[in-house]
Amino acid sequence: MDVSVPPPVKRSRKCSTREEAKEEEGNIGIRAILSNEFDEEISLIQAHSCQLETKQQLQAVIQELSQKLPHFQHLKRVHDRSVLICPSSEIDASETLEEHLKGFAFSEHVLRALCHGVKVVEVPERMPRLRVQYEKTQQHWPCKFHPNHYSESLRNGTNFSATQRIFHKRMAQLMVRLSKDLNANRAVGVCVDPRKPSIVAIAGSSESPSPHEHCTMLLVDFVARSQHGGAIKSDLSFTEDLECSESILSGVPKKFYDYLKKNEDFQDLQIGAEKSRRNGKVEDVQEGADNLAKFGPYLCTGYDIYLLQEPCLMCSMALVHSRAKRVFFVRSSENGALSTRFQLHSVKELNHHFEVFQFTTKEQDLT
Repeated sequence: MDVSVPPPVKRSRKCSTREEAKEEEGNIGIRAILSNEFDEEISLIQAHSCQLETKQQLQAVIQELSQKLPHFQHLKRVHDRSVLICPSSEIDASETLEEHLKGFAFSEHVLRALCHGVKVVEVPERMPRLRVQYEKTQQHWPCKFHPNHYSESLRNGTNFSATQRIFHKRMAQLMVRLSKDLNANRAVGVCVDPRKPSIVAIAGSSESPSPHEHCTMLLVDFVARSQHGGAIKSDLSFTEDLECSESILSGVPKKFYDYLKKNEDFQDLQIGAEKSRRNGKVEDVQEGADNLAKFGPYLCTGYDIYLLQEPCLMCSMALVHSRAKRVFFVRSSENGALSTRFQLHSVKELNHHFEVFQFTTKEQDLT
């Protein structure tokens, strides 16, 4: 027993029970779907290195190497007196290292130093993104590493507070219940403004949808309805906006709205989107605020998207175009484009990226 740790403060049984209940309520598995560069082991490549005879040679060697062979930006070029020269793959099988280096016009004394104590070593191919990767790469060659605490928190699951986890769990529970009670166990999606938080739109796939009217596509369209848009014709009756309210309810079909208001488990959930701003910008925002806070609603900018089913490539791309902030889903799909078949959100060439999370808690535990 560590006596340096103060004993726990005694609490009343009532208080303890309430806190335990809150902790149990937030006990839900949420896994961040990160790009492969976070999960895969870093590959090793072969490189030629030399052994300097004296430390006095170091400055001249590094100066010429950095100008003529600027390789290994992610590695420390020098380890003790060993110096990385170039990837072994660049040296033709028919030539020696010295012959290869002569083509770069190194000075005579540097060339002589580079050809002393030559060895082929294995070094990491790229810079590590997480500390666990960094620790493994250090076993081969010293590597540059800039810790990103947010990336680490995504990887180990500590990025959400207890309150946030409780809300995410409630959204997962809501989708499971809506699917079961109102949508014949078909896919359901919920769009949330995380600032309040408040439900902006709810959608559920129909029995015989058209090829493009997937649940996610409908959800994006219903969000557009809350901004006086929307292109999909629907037979659903939508909730009418209240004159006395500052929120827009027209993104929520009436059957879902009535269900939330009548069901005791969900009556406390806030419903409604912020009205579009006429002046276009709010000056009084905190530093680092996102575009939703600065300019108000525009498509799904700044919104969280909760889906019962992992979206396909078409739907995932729609979320990119809609500028969603984060996407959460419960079930994996055979044609899922965020985890199962593809990771669309990790494609660097896209002009917008969102974070993706999957609920790992069993679905029966969400009912």
